[in-house]
Amino acid sequence: MPTIAYISQYLPRLTETFVYREIEALRQQGFTILTLSIKTPDPANLSAESLEMFRSTRYFAPLKIGPTLMAQLHFLLRRPWRYLSTLIYVLTRSGEPLAIRRRTLGHFIGGAYHAVYLKQHQTQHVHAHFSGNSATYAFVISRLLDISFSFTAHNSLFVDQLILKPKIDAARFIVSISEFTRGYIENLCDNRPEIGAKIHIVRCGIEPEKFSARPEPSLTEKPLIFSVARMDPRKGLPFLVDACKILRNRGVDFRCVIGGNGEQMELISQKVIDYGLENDVELPGFIMQEELQPWLDEATLLVLPCIVAPDGDTDGIPVTLMEAMAKQVPVISTAVSGIPELIEDGVDGVLVAQQDAQTLADGIQNLLEDPERAKRLAASGREKVIAEFDVGSNAEKLADLFKRYLVD
Repeated sequence: MPTIAYISQYLPRLTETFVYREIEALRQQGFTILTLSIKTPDPANLSAESLEMFRSTRYFAPLKIGPTLMAQLHFLLRRPWRYLSTLIYVLTRSGEPLAIRRRTLGHFIGGAYHAVYLKQHQTQHVHAHFSGNSATYAFVISRLLDISFSFTAHNSLFVDQLILKPKIDAARFIVSISEFTRGYIENLCDNRPEIGAKIHIVRCGIEPEKFSARPEPSLTEKPLIFSVARMDPRKGLPFLVDACKILRNRGVDFRCVIGGNGEQMELISQKVIDYGLENDVELPGFIMQEELQPWLDEATLLVLPCIVAPDGDTDGIPVTLMEAMAKQVPVISTAVSGIPELIEDGVDGVLVAQQDAQTLADGIQNLLEDPERAKRLAASGREKVIAEFDVGSNAEKLADLFKRYLVD
């Protein structure tokens, strides 16, 4: 089996559990996986299950000046043409703004830093999660070491297309998390058949055995509307607060908990105050992975009202929805991006229009008032996740891709 390097912006990361779960599943398939990260995460913000990977991962930032300079000299002296031609290539294809060129230069320098380490470990292939920064590192490493690379395309490619077309052309293969994203890449590349032939759908997934169906929540407690996400604009969480205001004005009895943190935390907190929802909406901050299941056990519904953000950013298929569905929690989300590939409206969950608090409130109220329907949707949702979003099964598909493209 070839030695494969995995690289991501932050590895591991609290909000990207699917990456380290995939790596562990591939290791169980017999692959040797080296883990690389562009930045070093704060271990205080990591779940207990990811700490072992944190300790074994090689990090570029914070910058280590001595080793970084030695890596540049290594390739400049031993492979000068490959080093300089790669540098010129990435800088001349990264766009005109100086800030973009600086960013690409940083990726080149970091790629060389990691490439020395991978050369020492006789790595034959590098795989990146996300098509932006980490895929550029993989692209640089590939050229410096003359090895192949691939990347998993998430929906960040809608807003970050740094050297994207050259990376698509050069990649040995591309993994797409959804049909929606695959179609976007194909359209971006003028539907060239050779591009479509190397794009493969492999879902991000969960370990269903760790998310067994929960006991039915008590009907004597206030219904709990639960949500948890990084508070980015694409998650649409301010619309959930707006919906809570509508529900409160209708006299609906509920308690809402929105877990997470991020750039919209202040906006969401202010909305709660402005609407006088302090007794109805709780914002507990980060919820670690090991803290999540008790919340899902208690939740009446999980709501994640994703949107297409003003800059075009949007979610892929949120793992939070998969985890809730595996626990047999009824879910409500929106029909954006790849979410309809996970949730069929009225079959295994509810989909509402994005950026529409009124429709969101209607969807929540309808499920709260029809617990039998909610139970049917939840049971179907669990079946869907087990059948299509099992990380073990999808790791087998990924392992087959690595074997197909890398093993003679």
